[in-house]
Amino acid sequence: MAENLLAADGRVIGSRAQATRKRLLDATAKLLRRHGVLELKVVDITREAGTSPATFYQYFADVDAVLLALSRSAGENEQALLALFSSDWFGPDGPAKARAFVDAYMGYWHDHQAVLRIRNLKAEEGDTAFRRSRTRAALPVIDAMAGMVERGQAAGRIDDALEPFATAAAMVAMLERLLAYQKELGQRGTTRESLRETLAGILYQTLAGSAFELDED
Repeated sequence: MAENLLAADGRVIGSRAQATRKRLLDATAKLLRRHGVLELKVVDITREAGTSPATFYQYFADVDAVLLALSRSAGENEQALLALFSSDWFGPDGPAKARAFVDAYMGYWHDHQAVLRIRNLKAEEGDTAFRRSRTRAALPVIDAMAGMVERGQAAGRIDDALEPFATAAAMVAMLERLLAYQKELGQRGTTRESLRETLAGILYQTLAGSAFELDED
């Protein structure tokens, strides 16, 4: 069952108010993509949404509150990636599964990059609410990867010295860090295709415990 949406004072809001709240969220996301968080002000958000600061404060205590709501919404979309772990990657179709996951993860980051970068920055600075949001989004993916490592170790394909959860967490950290810096990597000559192959190869070799052949196409 979906959680009820609340106003800033804790009241459950109805469908009309939910539409106003969504306009504020969409306006914030648009401004983040355009200008970044440093210049983000309530008056700019409300102007973009076609409403007033007084209306904004009915739904959000401050700019951080609307950023946190966007962070949680983006995190819910990360859960869809779990379907790509419905079966292990070991086998002839394993590399294709690894590429499919990377494609989906890159698409997820493309759609939510501005919000995710802010979420992760605030989490790393110690903000507990953003840290919880980041953990809640990533933990199911980390658990799924850790399960693959455990099964690979049981089958003798993966070294028992690797701690499954830490290994999986390292894979997610790698994905987040590199996808946050795609522009900078591109300036060093890394194409999207080569980044995709690199990430898929590292993930596949780590989680499936098998050699990965690069796509020459």
